Amino acid sequence: MHFSLLFLGLAATAFGIDIRAHTGDGCAGSYAACVNINPNVCCSFSSSRSSGRSSIAVVAIPTNWRIRARAYTEGGCSAFGGERDSGGSTTICLPYTTRGDRTGGNYWFLNRKRADDESCPAEQPGAGKCEAVVKPDTLGLADGTEYDITSLPDEKITELETIANTGAGADTVPAEFQPLLRQIEA
Repeated sequence: MHFSLLFLGLAATAFGIDIRAHTGDGCAGSYAACVNINPNVCCSFSSSRSSGRSSIAVVAIPTNWRIRARAYTEGGCSAFGGERDSGGSTTICLPYTTRGDRTGGNYWFLNRKRADDESCPAEQPGAGKCEAVVKPDTLGLADGTEYDITSLPDEKITELETIANTGAGADTVPAEFQPLLRQIEA
């Protein structure tokens, strides 16, 4: 049992499921993302109700996995904003609804044995149901160019996010951000 749970956690990381909060409805436009996020961990895009994010996408889901994704509103991972099952799809989009801006998102496995384990992954220790929350580690432009923002101070993240929210491409991003380009594997 413990081996299978460990394998499941490693598999989620190896397969690289990402949660993205897009500026546009229908999972379009620039986005903030938690890349390679584990199940049962919530990616919090904003502690404020006004995140400027309209939709949540969960991407790079292996087709043989059955997961459920949830969007949150009202700041962080606090209020239900909708959910959807993968059903064999590689992407889940949770579009804007009347519940407000999207401020967080997470996913978990629907398979009964996998769903019974609600413990936190090793890097997010905790007892009982996992309520681990992480901040985005990546900022994506509308053209798919991604930047690793883990080492940036908040004011530089805001600067890059302002550029991204205009719909600009990588050619308009200042040179100081170029070393942060993420290599996307095909």
